[in-house]
Amino acid sequence: MSSIEKCPPLLPQQNGAAPASATRTGPNKTWWLVLCSCLFAWCLFYQSPSSFQQSLDRFYFNITDPTNICSSPKGPASAPKRSFFWFFEAENDAEKAPIILTIGGGPGTSGLINPLLAQGPCLAAKNGTVPNPNRWTEHFNLLALDHPVGAGASYGTLVNNSRDAAIDVYDFLQKFFVIYPHLIGNQFVLSGGSYGGMYIPHIATVIHEQNIALAAGKGQPGAVHINLESMMLSNPLSVSVVGFRRKDAISHFGWILQHRCYNVPDMYNTTTCAELFQVLPTCLEAIQLAQQQSAPEPRVAAMNLCGPLVLGDRHGTVLEDVRKKCNSKDQLDCLPPSFGWVKQFFQRQDIKHSLGIPDFVDFQEIAINVNIEFSKYGDVIQPAYLLYEPLLKDGIRLLHYIGAQDANCAWPGIISFLRLLQSPFQEEFLRAPDVPWPTADSEDATIRVVGDGAGNMTYILVQQAGHFVAHDQPELVKSIVEHWVRNVAFDSNPNP
Repeated sequence: MSSIEKCPPLLPQQNGAAPASATRTGPNKTWWLVLCSCLFAWCLFYQSPSSFQQSLDRFYFNITDPTNICSSPKGPASAPKRSFFWFFEAENDAEKAPIILTIGGGPGTSGLINPLLAQGPCLAAKNGTVPNPNRWTEHFNLLALDHPVGAGASYGTLVNNSRDAAIDVYDFLQKFFVIYPHLIGNQFVLSGGSYGGMYIPHIATVIHEQNIALAAGKGQPGAVHINLESMMLSNPLSVSVVGFRRKDAISHFGWILQHRCYNVPDMYNTTTCAELFQVLPTCLEAIQLAQQQSAPEPRVAAMNLCGPLVLGDRHGTVLEDVRKKCNSKDQLDCLPPSFGWVKQFFQRQDIKHSLGIPDFVDFQEIAINVNIEFSKYGDVIQPAYLLYEPLLKDGIRLLHYIGAQDANCAWPGIISFLRLLQSPFQEEFLRAPDVPWPTADSEDATIRVVGDGAGNMTYILVQQAGHFVAHDQPELVKSIVEHWVRNVAFDSNPNP
C-alpha cells in the first residue's frame, strides 16, 4: 500500500455520503439540466514533504504558456483525477491583485465557459476569440476551474456531492499556491452562479474550516492559509424548506412555480399552474423530510416528486431569459450563440494541444455523467444556504447579483432564502431599502447593502439581465465586481 493509501482523510465524509466512483460515461439526461442548466471524492492526506512533492509533480505535469490564444498559465491534476484550470493574470499589479476563483454550475458545467463568456481578457467569437473590453482581469487575477472533476477538461474519478467536491477544490488550491507562492496571502474571492449556489457555500466552508484548523495547529501539514474574503453569486440555486407551510420558506420550487404562473406572461398557462400547484405541498413535505435524514434515497425521492414543477409547458419561453422565445428541443440551442462558440473553441485540436488537454478528452459544456452522479445522490435537496450563516458571522462577505429576467433560478426564491439567513446582518437586511443603481439610468439595477463599503451582505437586482448576468450586462457587472472586491461603496470610484 502506498503512503497515500495509508493516510487518513483530512475531513470526514458526510453520513451516508459514499463517494461515487465513475468515469465519463453515458449520455443519459435528467431533469436537473432543465432545473438549472446554465450552465475530488479524493481527500487531502497527511504526507511527508517528499511524498507531497512527488504528488505535486504529477499534479502539474504539463504547465505551459499557451501561445497564439488567450495566453495565461494553466494545468491539469494528477491521477486518479486531473482538475483542469486556466489562470489569467491581472494586467495591473498581478502579484498583489485579488484572486477570483470562478466555477461553472450544472452540476457538470465547465468553469472555462465563464472567462470566454464575460469575465476573461478574450470573448468567444464565431471564428475564435476577440478582446473583451469589460474583462475582470484588468485589475484582478482570474482562476477558472473545471469543477467538479469530470466537468469540462477535468477528468478522472468522480464525486457525487458538493461537500466532497469542495474538499477537492481545497486540495487543488493548496497545490496551486505551491506553484504560485507569490500569490499566497492575496485576497481570495469565490465566484459562481446557478448550481454554484450549492458549490460556493461548501467550498467557502471547507476553506474556512481548514483556515481555523491551521490557526489551531491542526491543519494539513504544509498547507497554507487561504485569504478567503468574500463570495459572489449570480442567480444561484438553493432548495430550502424551513417549515414547508411557511410561504417565505418554500424557496426554489414554490417561488419558481409562482414566478412562472404569475410574473411571467405566456409561460405556464392556467391549466398547467392548477395541476402543478396541487403537486407543490407534497414536494415541499418530501424535501423537509429528506433534509432530516442523511441517506440519499429520500433526497432522490423528493427530487423526483418536485421535478414536474419545473417541467411544465413553457410555450417557447426561454427559462434563462423570459424576454426570448425558442422552440428547439435541444435546450442549448436556446442559449446565447457564444455557448456554442466556446464548445467549438475547446474542441479544436490546436487549442487542446496548446492548453495541454489530452486528445481523448471530449470537451462538453455540460458533463452528463457528473450530472447523473449528483442526481443519484440527491445533492440538490439540501439547504446549502444555511452554510452562509457562520461564514457571515466570521466576517466573510456575501454578494448576490441577480438577473431579473431569469425564470430558471428566479429572483423571488433568492431573496426568499436571503431573508431567512440568521446572521448578524439579518434584521438590517430585512429593513434595508432597495435603492437605484447610482447612474443616470436608474433602471439599470437596485441595490440593498448592509455594512460599510460595498457591504457585508449585499443584494443587487439587475433588471435587463437573465440567468447569465455578466453576459447580458457586462459593463454593469464589471463595475459591480470592482466595487465589491475592493469593498468600495457603489456610489464611489473603485479604481481611483
